[in-house]
Parts: sequence; structure tokens; C-alpha cells
Amino acid sequence: MRHADTIVLVEDINVSKEFYINVMGLEILYDWENMVIFKERFSIHQANKLKPEAEINKLLPTGKQGRNNIDIYFETEDIEEEYNKILQKNVKVIHGIIELPWQKIFRIYDPDNHIIEIGGPHYL
Repeated sequence: MRHADTIVLVEDINVSKEFYINVMGLEILYDWENMVIFKERFSIHQANKLKPEAEINKLLPTGKQGRNNIDIYFETEDIEEEYNKILQKNVKVIHGIIELPWQKIFRIYDPDNHIIEIGGPHYL
């Protein structure tokens, strides 16, 4: 078995698609209306359209899907440049750039309040 993809459930597929394209710079590989797969093998799915809808909708919370219990990690070559770009896009920032023993990171929220972590190159 191997990990093939991560699918994040979202309240509004169109709002989330715009965020991941225009803020995060991802490119679409497939767009099936209720599910979008990006070239980076990261996917979003309209939460209330999971099949079988009746059974799944009993389990899922309504509204924003983020619960501060997942950290979606992206990497960039220039963390300062990426942070400054993010600040220009009216995105909710959790914290600015901090330095960890292995790299610099900052965190933001996506439209569903999933935590997005953006890291610079790892230190050797």
C-alpha cells in the first residue's frame, strides 16, 4: 500500500478552489465539479457531496470543515517572499514566520479554517 493523495473536505468547493489556485498557486489536474485534484496530488471535495450522501452527511459537521486538527504542509524556496505575497491577499494569518531547528515556517487558514503550514527549505 502507498499514500496516493490527501483529500480535504470543504464547505464551498468554488471558494476553496479559488483560494488554492490564487493564494497557494496550485494548478488543477482534474476538476469534477464536487472534487478537484491539483497537480501536487492534493485534493478538495465538497463535503456535503460525498457518496453515499445520506449516510455520510449524518457524520459530517455542517459549515466550515476545519477543526484545527490537521496541518496541510506546503514548501517554498523563498519563505519571506511567499509570506509577503500571502499578506497582500487578505488571508487569515495564524502566525508570522518563526524559526524551528529544521526550517522557517508560517501558518495561515484556508477558507474552511484548515491550518495551512508553509515552510522554507529544510536546513541541512
